Amino acid sequence: MGLFKKHSLAFVEDESAGLPSDLIARLEPFGRFEFDPQGSGVDASGQPNAEYPLLQAAKHDREGFISALAARTIPAGGWTAYGGMRLIMHFGLVAPDSPNADSDAISMAAFQFLRDSGYGWDRLSPNEKSVWQRMAGHEW
Repeated sequence: MGLFKKHSLAFVEDESAGLPSDLIARLEPFGRFEFDPQGSGVDASGQPNAEYPLLQAAKHDREGFISALAARTIPAGGWTAYGGMRLIMHFGLVAPDSPNADSDAISMAAFQFLRDSGYGWDRLSPNEKSVWQRMAGHEW
């Protein structure tokens, strides 16, 4: 079963975070897949799309969604934080050139993980490079 299949997502709100109860667990493999689709070993089916119910929830309360996502992904760090950053990008919740405190905090956690793991500037997507340069003011 895929990472984000509509029928497989337990859309039960986690009252402490305002997110589906299984979203954080799903962001780790999603982050690995987004970074390295061929080498991640993660099934490509079920990627987020406009039909995905989480998108509707995120668009309904964009700031609340991003804030709840930050509260859960930043402490988890690693591929989970990267998955959170990529989810925000996929859903178009924050433009790369637009500051947003919670989204930027998720991005910084993801970038710190990538840097600590030894991944280079060349591994970032154009949007990720834009976000990094806006926040850090310099290249990797």
